[in-house]
Amino acid sequence: MEASERNGWGQWHRADEQGVGMDRTVATGTGYIGQYPPAVARAYEALRTCPDDLLLFMHHVPYNYVLHSGKTVIQSLYDSHYEGARTAEGYVSEWESLKNRVDDQRYAAVLAQLKYQAGQAQVWRDAVVSWFLRESKIPDAKGRAGHYPGRTEAESMTLDGYRVVDVTPWETASGGRAVSCPATKCVAAMHFDGAPGWYRMRVEYFDQSNGAAHFRLFVNGQQVDEWNADDAVPEPLRRKIDGSSSTRRSIEGIALRKGDEIRIEGTPNGGEPAAVDYIEILQP
Repeated sequence: MEASERNGWGQWHRADEQGVGMDRTVATGTGYIGQYPPAVARAYEALRTCPDDLLLFMHHVPYNYVLHSGKTVIQSLYDSHYEGARTAEGYVSEWESLKNRVDDQRYAAVLAQLKYQAGQAQVWRDAVVSWFLRESKIPDAKGRAGHYPGRTEAESMTLDGYRVVDVTPWETASGGRAVSCPATKCVAAMHFDGAPGWYRMRVEYFDQSNGAAHFRLFVNGQQVDEWNADDAVPEPLRRKIDGSSSTRRSIEGIALRKGDEIRIEGTPNGGEPAAVDYIEILQP
């Protein structure tokens, strides 16, 4: 990705439009494999005997190279990142099953971190698959990469005060852009276009460490949630709109009908511009 491969610090996976992986072979690469005992080196040097989980560490291969598993390299990249995000999401529900079996303070503290981790896993998933989709131009066989049912980009909403901004690296925001508030208060609004029912709503916003912006969420003029962007997350240097500050707010049990107006109001604070990436509406 741009964040890891083209940052001026070095190259980690040597990905380009042709393929991915670091060539560490003796024959054509850095020679790193030659440091292993001869029998191990021979196994790693040859594509046919190099294990799948070490292949991209040892070799540069085309995206359509078929692994021992039977998957192509690009499909394995897609699948593993969707599986990882799904696993992280599962930890939240597993922990929630322990409610009233753990003291309230510990339960709440762990739940908050697991929810943050699940949100970051989705940010990472989207960043990785979007980057490789653009670079390889090979679609996900399961149709997931680049397609996000229920998601509405903030930049496509009706904006009052908010300004559309490009995000760097581009893959750390959905669609490569977000909205940022240069005023005292800004509004982004949309209308629901789905079937009537109960939904889970997710707001992906940016929680920087140099302020505490305030958000309010409304459905048809009725406030359904509000929060301050001041979560104590692990990264202390979240001073810009990018993947390090991208954060998810989940609201359960929202009743929606077709045509309902959904509005988010952002109030900046300090250096934090109440930036929003997207709103996602999902079945519970």
